[in-house]
Amino acid sequence: MTENINIRRDDDINEDINEDDSRYFIPVTESDTDRDLLFHYVFKSVLKGNYISPIDKSTLKLWWWLLDDGNGNPRTPEAVYPNNCTFEKGDFLKKLPYPDNMFDLVHIRLTLVWLPIGNLLEEIARDQDVSSCPVNAGPLMTCLVKAWKDIQVSKNIDVDLLANLDQILIKKGFEDVQTKKYPVPMGKWAGMVGEFFLSAFKLFTISTASLTSGHLGHLSLQTEDEYAELVQKLGAECEEYQPVISIHAGFAKKI
Repeated sequence: MTENINIRRDDDINEDINEDDSRYFIPVTESDTDRDLLFHYVFKSVLKGNYISPIDKSTLKLWWWLLDDGNGNPRTPEAVYPNNCTFEKGDFLKKLPYPDNMFDLVHIRLTLVWLPIGNLLEEIARDQDVSSCPVNAGPLMTCLVKAWKDIQVSKNIDVDLLANLDQILIKKGFEDVQTKKYPVPMGKWAGMVGEFFLSAFKLFTISTASLTSGHLGHLSLQTEDEYAELVQKLGAECEEYQPVISIHAGFAKKI
């Protein structure tokens, strides 16, 4: 039997994302689609698939409802998705506009470290740990990671979230909780995965320059040219130090 999967992608990041009352503080830029695709291919390679949840295909129903929460990119070309994939705007901080127990699977990626998670986990998870310094990090990478940790703290985001994700999920009422940390190399020295990861990180660094400029200490970068020079130096640094960043992945069942 061939299963049909109806996917709804919750587009919480809409045209109003930069308004003062938004709690999502990452700038939305033209490079987001390219960056997110690079991250996607890196994660898919490292996790050896799009998800790690142990879905029992023998129990698949004829029709599945899936929610991809935190899609957040209004520029994503709809042509690359199947006909049964629809985009709808919602705000999980206020409550998603769907009935209880509607979805068979909820997927979240690159969201937990940028937003308050209480509401999100009520409605797991896969994220890059931007708070912990990568193994073998060079001075530029270390400075950028410290800047992001300072920003997260200033936004009242739990910087220890991913390290304690299993306990948080248990307290939220989930069962069969499992989490794992995957090492991901960054740089051309590590082949295609490392090169893609570095490219995505560079795009992210450029697109978030307005946020990090005041947190880089002695670097004190102010202009686009200075940030462009920074990412070039970052690439060279990765070849020298060969850093490895942690990706946290987990899954759980709703009781």
